[in-house]
Amino acid sequence: MKYYRNIVRNYDVKESDLKELGSIWEQMSKYSDEFTTDMSAFVVKNFKLPETYSTEITDEYKAMLGKLYERVLSGRFNNDYVSFLIKFSEFNLAYSINQEMVNSLISYARSWIHEKIFQNIPDDFQRKGILMMFHKIMDITGDIIISTYYEDIIKKYSKVFSLKNFIVDISERFSLFMHFILVAILIFLTIAATIFFGYDTLGLLSKNTEHVLITSLGSLLIIWVLVELLHTEIQIIKGGKFKISIFVGVALIAFVRDLLILTLKHETDSITTYFVLASIMVLGLIYWLIARQEQQGTRRSIK
Repeated sequence: MKYYRNIVRNYDVKESDLKELGSIWEQMSKYSDEFTTDMSAFVVKNFKLPETYSTEITDEYKAMLGKLYERVLSGRFNNDYVSFLIKFSEFNLAYSINQEMVNSLISYARSWIHEKIFQNIPDDFQRKGILMMFHKIMDITGDIIISTYYEDIIKKYSKVFSLKNFIVDISERFSLFMHFILVAILIFLTIAATIFFGYDTLGLLSKNTEHVLITSLGSLLIIWVLVELLHTEIQIIKGGKFKISIFVGVALIAFVRDLLILTLKHETDSITTYFVLASIMVLGLIYWLIARQEQQGTRRSIK
């Protein structure tokens, strides 16, 4: 099973390149029906299909070919794209199109789209960048589709592999579902914290300024923490790496908030203040070391 995160790392997929590829979709969308027709004709002409499909390809398969065209050129590469390619492989298996035939099919699609891009993008520099990203996406597409075939072959001979795949699939779905729940909760808490912040600030304007400042700073820090956690969850859902530094940063912000409250209230002894200061220094050092390590890991993966 191919994982989105591993694909992005192994093929060095960059958002800027995907955005550049997606910028030509408006120009290329007009060829969608032509692509579907030509691909369908190619399949019927070159492949020996089952008797039920020997004369014409079903509308459902044609729709899949149209989606493939859009997915390749839309510049949106994510987990949905990987899932779509797995489903596309299952369609090919239903049509008894083996992996050798799929290689031929992908090669034809690559040449067909390459020619259309060449005809529609006059600027040499822009065309070069778009074609490089397009061919990278086609390489990924072929890799995922062919790997699905191999997995299907292994499943026929290995019950252990099938069971392992089933467990992994269920676990991934459950994990993704829980991430969605966390995102929903964080969105709700962020909105609620923002509303309470505005309400408290307006309600406390008539009181002493010091109280207003303490409450406002505390609320702002809470909102900042929630936004950071929300951003982290979104990145994980998109296939990004889990970053420990975010959670160390949350703990650091909590102690900074406590220090602000202690400093402004003037009600605590110096021992408590020194303890909070020491905690901030230790957490700050840990945060710096972890963040530095994560940045080095990112640079290595890019190289």
